[in-house]
Amino acid sequence: MEQLTIGDGPRYVQMQSEPEPEAEASTLSSLYSFHQDTATRIFDELPQATIIQVSRSDAGDISPMLLTYTIVVQYKQFKWQLVKKASHVIFLHFALKKRAFIEEIHEKQEQVKDWLQNLGIGDHTTVMQDEDEPDDEASPLRAEESAKNRDVPSSAALPIIRPTLGRQHSMSDRAKNAMQGYLNHFLGNIDIVNSQEVCRFLEVSRLSFLPEYGPKLKEDYIMVKHLPKIQRDDDSRKCCSCQWFGCCKDNWQKVWAVLKPGFLAFLKDPCEPEPLDIIVFDVLPASDGNGEGRVSLAKEIKDGNPLRHYFRVSCGSRCIKLRTKSDAKVKDWVAAINDAGLRPPEGWCHPHRFGSYAPPRGLTEDGSQAQWFVDGESAFEAIALAIEEAKSEIFICGWWLCPELYMRRPFHTNASFRLDALLEAKAKQGVQIYILLYKEVAIALKINSVYSKRKLVGIHENVRVLRYPDHFSSGVYLWSHHEKIVIVDHQICFIGGLDLCFGRYDSPEHKVGDCPPLIWPGKDYYNPRAWFS
Repeated sequence: MEQLTIGDGPRYVQMQSEPEPEAEASTLSSLYSFHQDTATRIFDELPQATIIQVSRSDAGDISPMLLTYTIVVQYKQFKWQLVKKASHVIFLHFALKKRAFIEEIHEKQEQVKDWLQNLGIGDHTTVMQDEDEPDDEASPLRAEESAKNRDVPSSAALPIIRPTLGRQHSMSDRAKNAMQGYLNHFLGNIDIVNSQEVCRFLEVSRLSFLPEYGPKLKEDYIMVKHLPKIQRDDDSRKCCSCQWFGCCKDNWQKVWAVLKPGFLAFLKDPCEPEPLDIIVFDVLPASDGNGEGRVSLAKEIKDGNPLRHYFRVSCGSRCIKLRTKSDAKVKDWVAAINDAGLRPPEGWCHPHRFGSYAPPRGLTEDGSQAQWFVDGESAFEAIALAIEEAKSEIFICGWWLCPELYMRRPFHTNASFRLDALLEAKAKQGVQIYILLYKEVAIALKINSVYSKRKLVGIHENVRVLRYPDHFSSGVYLWSHHEKIVIVDHQICFIGGLDLCFGRYDSPEHKVGDCPPLIWPGKDYYNPRAWFS
């Protein structure tokens, strides 16, 4: 493998003033390092890439630079396909080598700077900085990892560049093996994989692998005009033609576009977690009213200038004009967006069952971690099991709460699943329990929240109960909170319309009677019994 060396060492010049040495060292190290902090990484494990096809657009041209590689990438449950030319791989290789080269320079500069400071002349001397900055920032690289993370294989890339003569079949096989070897090399290093150069090549971002957003679809840089000015690190650098002719004053900006089944998001760059804008897909009308058939999410825009390539994305009240570098990219984006939005049954723009605004979803089909409960039987049991697994904190908010409520039935065989017994057991284990109850006007309601508070507070010192509001002192009379919430360890939340109180338990069978009483103890069967107690 190739090792980078610096022939004459770093240069340094006299400066009038200098920032703090520690701050400057940290900044330089973070700018020119492959090493990414774990919290900012896109990949937390290594992806797998396989070359499945090598082709050429022109069968008569034997130049390996015109070869097109079809690559299938697998990361966890996500799988997507890339189409890359040999030139894309060469550009990636040079970008990685440039980053490694600059990192080596700044590492040596820091060594010289430390040596000068040890001689007592570091206060008036600074190492000259390279003006070329990489695309992404990262945290400092540890010394023992430096050589490993700069191991960018020129020898592995040479077969891709080297002219290959011979038959089409043999050339394709050699090119495929060469590309596979190169991909295997840099995809074997987690720090290089998480660099912006490789993330752009693999067409991934911070939104790519979030399971709640669905499968990975298309991602790439595009140009937008509707967003406010995006501040970038290289805003001060302008080309000569921009300064003299103002050719870049048309407000077009490059952003990273992420296509998902339900939306199209725009990011400043692939490593940014927060989107600049989102176009949310919604159900489209069956016709555009002009007799041209079904409305499309995306349409190609023909322009008189052959060097400009536009398309439009329209949904609801949003209509955004976008630009790419070629007609081929326009066609790819238009096809991908329309397929994502209109593909039945998961497409959001396709007419959904029962006229719903959203497609049918389930816990197993789309990876959603939300689950709905219809009756108290399933809801109360799920809440009880979550409370049993609590490790640190439990938050409960309700309009009415009954400490004697049995969370699992038949009640005579599930005494440990009574609500006060569950909370007492967890409180004795050190779990902090916080309960917010509605403080009713006693003349109007008979939910007796003061009894519930006294009963719960008496369980254990780790149980804290608050009733709200104080009607007369605050002047609040015609208001009550109806939130029904149970949160366990800040990880599991139950929210909806079932208070943990009498009169809420039922099963899918909706039994009319309970003789002898096994399901509903006493007056739990019917809610208005509180009026006659």
